[in-house]
Amino acid sequence: MVTAILLTADEFPGELGDSYSSVCAMLGLEARKDGYGIVLCQDEGGARWTEFTTDVHGVDSVNSVLEMGFAAGYEADPATVVRRRPGWPLTCTVGYADLPQPHDPQDVLDADLLHAPEREWIPAGRRSLADHIVNELRAGGHLSEEQYVENYQFDAYNMGDHDPAPPPRYIDVRRLVAADHPVREHFDAALAQARSLAAKEDLPPGSIRLWKTWPREKYVVRANGSFWTLTALAGGPAVLLLDHVPAIPLALDEVPDLSALLTALATAAGRSPI
Repeated sequence: MVTAILLTADEFPGELGDSYSSVCAMLGLEARKDGYGIVLCQDEGGARWTEFTTDVHGVDSVNSVLEMGFAAGYEADPATVVRRRPGWPLTCTVGYADLPQPHDPQDVLDADLLHAPEREWIPAGRRSLADHIVNELRAGGHLSEEQYVENYQFDAYNMGDHDPAPPPRYIDVRRLVAADHPVREHFDAALAQARSLAAKEDLPPGSIRLWKTWPREKYVVRANGSFWTLTALAGGPAVLLLDHVPAIPLALDEVPDLSALLTALATAAGRSPI
């Protein structure tokens, strides 16, 4: 295993699609209730291969260990592997040190070969950035920028780093959109679509996702549309990403019905069929 990623209705790489069902369809998988683990592997010649396993718990466990900074290995039980395809569906720049550089296997059909989405903004870049913002919100969206910097520096000093420079957060550089700004039309259209999505009864699985976070009464919600992604911490930062203004996080702070919209989206997330 080079690395492993969850593919469930609640957790899936946003750059691959707007919903769990659309990602499964793109990868040639059935959208099963319990989801899958995506395991990026190399064969003895260094060629890239991807295994799709039903051992979601095992993949989740190894990810928890990796996130704590510890090394961990994983090999899916062959009985749990439902499909094996050449290539990797996600960008990964690492590989095994004792093998040749990762490369696509030879003598396979192009139609079967998995490739990571092009690193362009629309739409994979937007969804990938939204993944990053969700992680910021879940890890410390309740902290102000000053508190975030203080906590980072405190931890860095304790680890022996005496000149710590915390990485900037996207949630701290979000911009308000003036009523007369040219992008306002798209901003308002995205919010209208988000309200419509929240009212739907037949939601695509994973089109609205919800995570509990700290403090306990808080939650992070994420919703996707054809040209937009909304990510927000209830009672905290809320961000809208638009294809019309690539890589610029737009603030939702002044939207009058933001609290009601987030509540409606959170409620709708519970109506997902998976």
